[in-house]
Amino acid sequence: DKTINVSVDRYRIVPKYRKRVKYTRKFMAHDENEVASMGDMVMIIPCHRITKNKHFMLREIISAKGQL
Repeated sequence: DKTINVSVDRYRIVPKYRKRVKYTRKFMAHDENEVASMGDMVMIIPCHRITKNKHFMLREIISAKGQL
């Protein structure tokens, strides 16, 4: 309850192969009002540690699922 998993994708070029590689990191964030749904693009901000793995908070929903 009141937790969302946010995945952040980053791309890096490997110099040896000159290819772009995707790196994904997952963060757990606190969603007090449970307004975010799966597939939404959100903004999270760091905050004090809430649980063992949760130290980010939902700031706003940038776009809903399926919208740009």
